[in-house]
Amino acid sequence: MNKLKQRISALLVAIMLLTMVPTAFAAIDDTGFSDVAANAWYAAAVSYVQTNSLMSGTAFATFSPDTNIDRAMLAAILYRISDNPAVSETVTFADVTADDYYAAAAAWAVTNDVMTPGENGFFGGNESVSRQEIAHILWRHAGRPSAEASVDFADETMIAPYAAAAVDWARANEVINGKENNYFDPNGNVTRAQMAAIIQNYMTLRQKTIEQSPITDDNRILVAYFSATGNTKTVADIVATTLKADLYEIVPETAYTSDDLNWTNPSSRVNAEHNDPSFRPAIAGDTKDLSNYDTILLGYPIWWGEAPNIVWNFVESSDLAGKTMIPFCTSSSSGLGSSGETLQALSPNADWQNGQRFSGSVEAATVRQWALSLNLPSNTTVQPALDTTPTTPEKRSLVVYFFMPETADPNNMTQDEAQSTIVIDNEVLGNTQYMAYIIQQTADADIFRIEPETPYPTDHRTLVDLAADEQDKNARPAIKNSIPNWETYDTIFVGYPIWWSDMPMILYTFFDQYDFSGKTLVPFSTHGGSGFVGTPTTIERLEPNAKMQNGLTISRDRIQDAEKDIIDWVNGLKQN
Repeated sequence: MNKLKQRISALLVAIMLLTMVPTAFAAIDDTGFSDVAANAWYAAAVSYVQTNSLMSGTAFATFSPDTNIDRAMLAAILYRISDNPAVSETVTFADVTADDYYAAAAAWAVTNDVMTPGENGFFGGNESVSRQEIAHILWRHAGRPSAEASVDFADETMIAPYAAAAVDWARANEVINGKENNYFDPNGNVTRAQMAAIIQNYMTLRQKTIEQSPITDDNRILVAYFSATGNTKTVADIVATTLKADLYEIVPETAYTSDDLNWTNPSSRVNAEHNDPSFRPAIAGDTKDLSNYDTILLGYPIWWGEAPNIVWNFVESSDLAGKTMIPFCTSSSSGLGSSGETLQALSPNADWQNGQRFSGSVEAATVRQWALSLNLPSNTTVQPALDTTPTTPEKRSLVVYFFMPETADPNNMTQDEAQSTIVIDNEVLGNTQYMAYIIQQTADADIFRIEPETPYPTDHRTLVDLAADEQDKNARPAIKNSIPNWETYDTIFVGYPIWWSDMPMILYTFFDQYDFSGKTLVPFSTHGGSGFVGTPTTIERLEPNAKMQNGLTISRDRIQDAEKDIIDWVNGLKQN
């Protein structure tokens, strides 16, 4: 909560899965690869992963079926399965550059606990991945589902303890089958051909999981949750509906107002509670009777890497001894953090399971799939398949902004640096960056920062001169990253500082690069006294097919006290 990051959410998982359901090993006339014969045992799998953009060739018309899979390839495959979600910009590895094809995938895999990093800050992308490692990584990607131990492999004792449950799951669900004479070969390498077959099996399992919804024997499952803004409530409702579980909301005796939740205000209620770990906000109503429940799924938002204090109160004041506890959380960028361990320490007599983090705009199909992967007690009745008919995605907003940080030190700023920044809790934010964060929170939008491919200088005078030179040359500085799933956004807030009575020239690159046809475009800016200086008109000329809404520009002299104005402006746009 103390620092927002990029979060660009995925497309509808249900739609993706529908398109990925294989026709049972259909005949292949031409694989499109010179080294994959149409009658090869893996031809259908190769065609499947290529068609669904999960694996591509290693060169033009070449698949390299006999090449071993390495960690880079595996990370990229799973990242594509998850629809290329946005990744925190702070996750880096000593052996991965921003230009590496798997850079975002490696950061995502480690951030989401799908893969573990290598030693000494390395990712180890070139390292081969063994059969047991692949089983373990796929199992983690699937949400660590339970599986009964099956008949032992002939080389069962060779399977590492960490991978034992994953191998049982992979075999039971026909994701990875054994080799000749009932051997698993845990330390054996996996070729790209074999990986294609494994991925096809895995995607088939994912679709089955969605299509089979369990019915509980009785209501012995409870979904308990605390939700301040509604994101966790949405996820909790889906989990409870999927599992046919009872639902209980942890309601504070004193409700949280928007001012209470303002993390940028050091004296706000959430900051006060965070700074006093012993404080326990009172829960409204009578204590929930948990005696009839064997399993409790506990949901909450992540605040500073932890569950809110009111959730601590629920755990401490409830008799959870012997119950299975499964935490889940929502957050804009951070993961589950240490919240699971903290909750376990508060109630050590419960059986705490691994938790799951969801973004605030997670798709319902993703939540359902996780809930079903838990394999909680159910009878064998199979419910009708979920409706996977493609639907129109919900309208979504995106905040795009550019700012150029000149310093990160709040205690040693020049006058120029101080005028272009705002300090919150000893953290230096650019004026435009600060506006973008407030807009993102108020509009419940995704966020993307425009960064130049060639970094700008941080020295103020040099930066000012460069900005003038770019303007004189009508330059188009290249942008470092692209926006995933651009077509899913219908409202785009675009923010920038005013440089030399105009937008920075990198904004012209941005408008050249993206098609705003049919989208609503909302400009915002910060300035040193000039106001917008006609930039909205310029944008309207650059994007004639977009619908323009009234923007907001704020002077650097009053940005420190402008939060309410920004919030009121965004809320006013919602009403129009």
